[in-house]
Amino acid sequence: MATSVGVSSGPALAQPGTPNTLSEAQRQLRDLSRNAELLTEEYKKAQDDHAARKADLDRATTEADTAQRVADQARTEEERFRGEVDQLTRASYQGARVNQLSALLVSESPDDFLDRASVIEVLAKDNNEAISRLSDATHQAEDAQRRAQDARGRAARAEADAARITGEIAARKGAMDAEVARVKQQYDRLSPAEQDSLSGESSNVGSIAGAGAAVQAVNAALGKQGSPYVFGAKGPSQFDCSGLVQWSYKQAGVDVPGSTKSQVSEGRGVSRSDLRPGDVVFYYSSASHNAMYIGGGKVVHAPTEGQDVTVEELDEIGDVNSIRRFVG
Repeated sequence: MATSVGVSSGPALAQPGTPNTLSEAQRQLRDLSRNAELLTEEYKKAQDDHAARKADLDRATTEADTAQRVADQARTEEERFRGEVDQLTRASYQGARVNQLSALLVSESPDDFLDRASVIEVLAKDNNEAISRLSDATHQAEDAQRRAQDARGRAARAEADAARITGEIAARKGAMDAEVARVKQQYDRLSPAEQDSLSGESSNVGSIAGAGAAVQAVNAALGKQGSPYVFGAKGPSQFDCSGLVQWSYKQAGVDVPGSTKSQVSEGRGVSRSDLRPGDVVFYYSSASHNAMYIGGGKVVHAPTEGQDVTVEELDEIGDVNSIRRFVG
């Protein structure tokens, strides 16, 4: 099914002026970073959609090729059985095939009649079997041909969707790059003391106990504490929020998409009262940021520009949008 995606420029923000206070610097950088993060996740969602359409294309192409081979083989069988039917039909017209009455009339004895009747039954059975095989081969060929045509149609639609999304990816990347540049420009304008203050405290939380893919993913993420945040990064040494989630789960053998916009539809929703380590918490109405729950009311995440992968209180990041469980 085609996925419709459009290019968004994100919420309109005024050009920042020179911050006069630390709180103003934090507000400006936060607002710019939030917008850049939203555009980054939209860009990565377009990449996810493109990859999905390419996968659809590959599957449909393979199905079309397989179905066509089956159709060709069935057509070959059809022609072989059709030849047998034609041969038996010609034999009938040439008198090789007789009915029970003619067998009786030309038989010289009862035994001769039985012999002739047996031959007639064998020939009739052969003819019926040949016709049945011909019918089966014809139906198989027609079904395979329909499957091949259907698969080719799906392949054509997937190819068209992939080509369309390729253009949208370029547009989204342009919007993302422009906004990320604004964030970096704003960050570079801050004094070293302001940058240190915004970077927050580093964490050093050890591995959690337990087994299973979710716990493995959490421990993979905890092992990346101190790795720098970079917009659009998917590891292994730099991350943004969704990149950390994707990379961590990949280390546990679980494949998830690369954007919050795609990840928010993965797995199943769970309530806060049912939170378990490995659950992914999505923030803001746009679900443009996420973090991995580690237990004890804390999450590990890649925060934003100028900050490293760290552990924080779940509710300190922002308003919770939803919680998803990818495994278990």
